[in-house]
Amino acid sequence: METAASTVIDHNVIAELKAIGGTEALFNRVANHFVEKVPGRLAEIEGIAGSQDVGALANAAHALKSVVSSLGARRAGKACENLELLARTGQAFVARDLVDVIVRETRAALVEVEKLRSAA
Repeated sequence: METAASTVIDHNVIAELKAIGGTEALFNRVANHFVEKVPGRLAEIEGIAGSQDVGALANAAHALKSVVSSLGARRAGKACENLELLARTGQAFVARDLVDVIVRETRAALVEVEKLRSAA
């Protein structure tokens, strides 16, 4: 049965990171990077959301997608991908609404990663 936490982070990705090299060193390094980078990436995308610069918004979504995907935060990654695609293809969208989803999903992932780091 899936729990709310298991839908925030793909635990298969976590298991793969922990298995590489036979220690948790890679997981710890990636998790530390995640925790260090996510707040700044969120601040960046939130700051751009109110602007008309769709190119910068697409780039910010892409950068955040890379970070969240590294630990299997699939919902956050998908939200970033959706925003990036809409921005790059010139489709109409409400940036604030999409950024709100990204922020919510990414913060949930950040909480889960912090729990996983504490348990490691």
